[in-house]
Amino acid sequence: MENIHEEMYTRVGYAFVPVQSFEKMYPPEEALSNGTAFPELNLPMSVYGPKPN
Repeated sequence: MENIHEEMYTRVGYAFVPVQSFEKMYPPEEALSNGTAFPELNLPMSVYGPKPN
């Protein structure tokens, strides 16, 4: 247990969270339907999924 501090506080990753600007917002009903209040974040699933070769 020489390096207990290193074992407890080893970094496992980093987060990148871009700043979200509040320019446009959906009305509450449309936001619930789309799963986001921000039109800029309403992207098709293909944007996040694997890219075709």
